[in-house]
Amino acid sequence: MRNSLFLVSIIILSGCATTVSQKASAIKDSDQKSVERCAFVGNVSGTSGWGNLAASTGINNAKNEAREQAARLGATEVVWVSVVGGYSPNVSGNAYRCSN
Repeated sequence: MRNSLFLVSIIILSGCATTVSQKASAIKDSDQKSVERCAFVGNVSGTSGWGNLAASTGINNAKNEAREQAARLGATEVVWVSVVGGYSPNVSGNAYRCSN
């Protein structure tokens, strides 16, 4: 019974994940070294109400919100500066446009 309840909870919570636009889904998570020769286009951030037991879903939702901001700025990469879980997940990062 306990396993069934856990499985149902996971299924419900996974349905709460946000989806991103095609442009936002193309944005890569990067590190500072990889974006040395890229143009900084702005700061991005995101928050989510899904925290605590659904922290990974909440962090993913917050990152998706930030990726949407980065896409509007014309970014191709995001370097995450802060990723905080807990009751109110939030992220912040720097968006860059890199020409490959």
